[in-house]
Amino acid sequence: MTMRAVAFAIPGNPFGKQRPRAGRGGRIYTPTETARHENTIGCLALPHFPAPIQGPVRLTVEAVFAVPPSWSKRKRAAMLGQPHTSKPDASNVAKAVEDGLNRIAYADDAQIAEVVTRKRWGETAETRVTVEALGDLAAPGEWPWHPPHSESVSREEARARVQEGPPL
Repeated sequence: MTMRAVAFAIPGNPFGKQRPRAGRGGRIYTPTETARHENTIGCLALPHFPAPIQGPVRLTVEAVFAVPPSWSKRKRAAMLGQPHTSKPDASNVAKAVEDGLNRIAYADDAQIAEVVTRKRWGETAETRVTVEALGDLAAPGEWPWHPPHSESVSREEARARVQEGPPL
């Protein structure tokens, strides 16, 4: 299988998926803002995907937040490209993108085998999304590597094992 990657941008402030709400009578629903944002993501992605990707997928989400105009020029210049540590959470931004791409970029978000999420400061607010078909990229014996679960080791020994890498 050849590797296929699709990249596109969602203009505007990055949006984190909101928690489901409970209505009258205990009915659970998705907040309107979240549903609207996920629909927007789907509409922006639809022209890039003639059919959903089959097999495992890597999703990369880069949330870029605009530096506030009230900051000084010095502070603005210093913060460009730096990590953004305020809300929304990176995981909530990624979840909104995952759900917005469901049935468009991939048949089901369970196909997502890897997620890379970054939040940083930039000139303009946008969310950059890359979806890649993974296929059979891992060499035999490298992935998946499962550490032994039956033995207990000290922190020092665990650190040493992590530095050594998976057994060959």
